[in-house]
Amino acid sequence: MPQLPTGPWAYEIKVDGHRTVLWRTEDGVRLQSRTGRDVTALWMDLAVAAMALPPGVILDGEAVVYVADDDGTARISFGAAQSRALSSPRRARELAAQHPATYVTGVRTGS
Repeated sequence: MPQLPTGPWAYEIKVDGHRTVLWRTEDGVRLQSRTGRDVTALWMDLAVAAMALPPGVILDGEAVVYVADDDGTARISFGAAQSRALSSPRRARELAAQHPATYVTGVRTGS
């Protein structure tokens, strides 16, 4: 298996989701797209889960949606995330009931 080089490097996985910044404020959670649009209502399942974080936490990551293939194997579906991101808040809730979102953040490693 190939090895990643060592040294002053930082690695981050690439996933097919929607880039979002998540703020846990004193009184709630806000999700913002990379263009600055408030997308909290479209990813409310993530906002509700993020209420468990302490106030003041800010995360930069991706909202992703896993969908099962015919064999039952789950995979990240950009199409499902795109459908959610382009939907109305009401439709986003329906989609979330079928396929809840997951929030993925990068982890830096290296020296």
